[in-house]
Amino acid sequence: MKNVFLPCLLLIMFLSVCKAGDPSDDAMRYLENDRVRLGIDLNLGGAVTFLSDQANGGKNMINSYDWGRQIQLSYYSGPWPYIGPNGEKPSPNWYGLGWNPIQSGDAGGNRSKVIEFEYRGKTAMYVRCIPMQWPHTKGIAGECEFECLYTLKDNVFTMEATINNKRSDRTQYRAVTQEMPALYTNGPWYKLVTYLGGEPFQNKPVTVVVDKNDGKGWPWVHFYTPEQWVALIDDSGKGIGVFQPETMIFNAGFHGGDASKGSGGAKDVQTGHIAPTSRQILDHNISWTYTTSFVLGTIEDIRRYARNNRIVKPCPEWNFKDSRKGWYYDGDAKDTGWPVKNFLEIQFAKDARLTGPVSFWEAGNASFLEIEGAFDTDNKEIDLEIHIQPVGKSDFTDWLNWSEGKHDTENERKEKAVKFPVRHSFTAYQKIRADGSNRVYRIHLSELPQYTGTMKNISIAFMCDGTAKIKKIRLCK
Repeated sequence: MKNVFLPCLLLIMFLSVCKAGDPSDDAMRYLENDRVRLGIDLNLGGAVTFLSDQANGGKNMINSYDWGRQIQLSYYSGPWPYIGPNGEKPSPNWYGLGWNPIQSGDAGGNRSKVIEFEYRGKTAMYVRCIPMQWPHTKGIAGECEFECLYTLKDNVFTMEATINNKRSDRTQYRAVTQEMPALYTNGPWYKLVTYLGGEPFQNKPVTVVVDKNDGKGWPWVHFYTPEQWVALIDDSGKGIGVFQPETMIFNAGFHGGDASKGSGGAKDVQTGHIAPTSRQILDHNISWTYTTSFVLGTIEDIRRYARNNRIVKPCPEWNFKDSRKGWYYDGDAKDTGWPVKNFLEIQFAKDARLTGPVSFWEAGNASFLEIEGAFDTDNKEIDLEIHIQPVGKSDFTDWLNWSEGKHDTENERKEKAVKFPVRHSFTAYQKIRADGSNRVYRIHLSELPQYTGTMKNISIAFMCDGTAKIKKIRLCK
């Protein structure tokens, strides 16, 4: 099976036959203040189709060349392919995409259905819709509901996005990369800027990832940024930034080529793109909410907002009292599903892994890894392999990361690998008791010679079959 990291909103613009029509005034709903105007289209499930900033000319920034753009919700899971309830097969273009309800409509032009809308005072509006399965063309509704709460304050609007699954298929499919969400801008907002480095919010310079006349932008760039924001700006240095406090992985770029950078409107094919991403398990009955902020203004405005609103701790910790906290499984492992109550109850086979979300911490601030839980195996003990992934130069460049539609030659890969070597993960080994009793296990990471500098990820490999009830994983001094 190919990598499931094929977000349909990254592809729709190029293969779609569903061009977006002109929005109906009757279908548009707006929030506005002295500076910002935000508009959603109820004909497209409440997706954002209009956003303007009076401090930047007041023009619409959102691209609507087709139904896969805008700012809208889209989710991904199995099976691959997704067959409809009456045996309907997906379009050949999207056959391997899987289960993929999106907010606007499907590849055949069937629109999602808004079932509730309300203003909540002068600064917020709420919409609930039944989405459509994008890969299909015969109007197959998603067995789920989407909710969006849009709130506008000063130069920032926030989207609180929720999926409420009601699937008849109760299979726990593997974790898939989710967009949180995807943004598409018009051509004037082409310059892609973020912070690429290992010293977040220490007044280090930002990086222009895509600029005019550099040949960059498409395929999308896939990168790690511990400041958790990415911006698209215009020639005046103003634009829109996306801040997502739950992830540090973004997919972004510009499609349309160098000649179209800096020009174009909502119905033109050229477009800027930003999507914060994370891997998530979407259970048949899950209710999952994330909140993303969109900041209008200069890079300084966007970066200041991110600095003031980030929630990164010197020692990350994950308490599984009511959710997976972004952890997921690789290999033959699964848990008891949603809702999560007090711990992750996992059944695993040998070599399966429990993998954490991409994060950021300094090795000097976290000497130990603690795992609290009860393990049970036939021989009453288990070997754990703790894989730690450091941050390296390759995290801050686009050449070595996954990107859609382009592959370097073997010589190019060798040359780049010499210039920017990847810091591969290293492993700590721990034998623990596995008799079903709850304990706190401490792994001494500081004793590992490779454990220096900045780190970004943890995964735990189980070296035999068994079960576990894991309450908490944390790094500590």
